[in-house]
Amino acid sequence: MKMTIEKFKEEFQKIKDMGYIPSRRRGPTGIGYTLETLLGIAENNDASPDIDGAELKAHRSDSNNLIT
Repeated sequence: MKMTIEKFKEEFQKIKDMGYIPSRRRGPTGIGYTLETLLGIAENNDASPDIDGAELKAHRSDSNNLIT
């Protein structure tokens, strides 16, 4: 079952309240992997939506990597 936007907002606030969280994986995919893991979203390598018809994307603020 995909996550609703309401559930995402609740879970995201819990994650924000945790403060700094070290990445659980090295490299450019670590941030997205960590966020999805904390949200309880299973890792996948496809572009299908994660949350109410939208694909969740995350990246480091100082990164030059493209988001596709």
